[in-house]
Amino acid sequence: MTQKPPLRHVLGAFATGVCVITAQANGQIIGLTANSFTSVSLDPPLVLWCLDNRCERYGVFAGAEAFDINILSSDQSPLSDRFARGDAVIGDHEGLLTLDHPLRLKKVIGWLSCVTHDTRVVGDHLLIVGRVEAYDYGAGEGLTFFRGRYGQTHMFG
Repeated sequence: MTQKPPLRHVLGAFATGVCVITAQANGQIIGLTANSFTSVSLDPPLVLWCLDNRCERYGVFAGAEAFDINILSSDQSPLSDRFARGDAVIGDHEGLLTLDHPLRLKKVIGWLSCVTHDTRVVGDHLLIVGRVEAYDYGAGEGLTFFRGRYGQTHMFG
């Protein structure tokens, strides 16, 4: 009998996009990398992402009344790494945020501004459902994550 692989390895065989969730807490903008993002409904416009209950930024995102989802472009893996490892505060001096929307990162290929619609603890994660209030998208290839490595989407014409 062969031994089963760890569940994490099986789940990692599903390629996902990569985004950075941003929220405001104590006058600061905080970022967090996530690949557990999906559309829930177009009418009303709802999206969902999952937050690990053990995350050191849990209080910020679990209590946020609003958040943005920034879908990363293929050249933004350094941002993904940064917000995955905990260098979470986005300083004004960095120039990473747009002027028109204070939680929107520059050069992303997709952006959604949300208010928290619902939250629910399921297993070891908090599911956060957001109602989309504003959105936009841009050109470029998307950053993907597959079996523990970054990749990119390819447009077929």
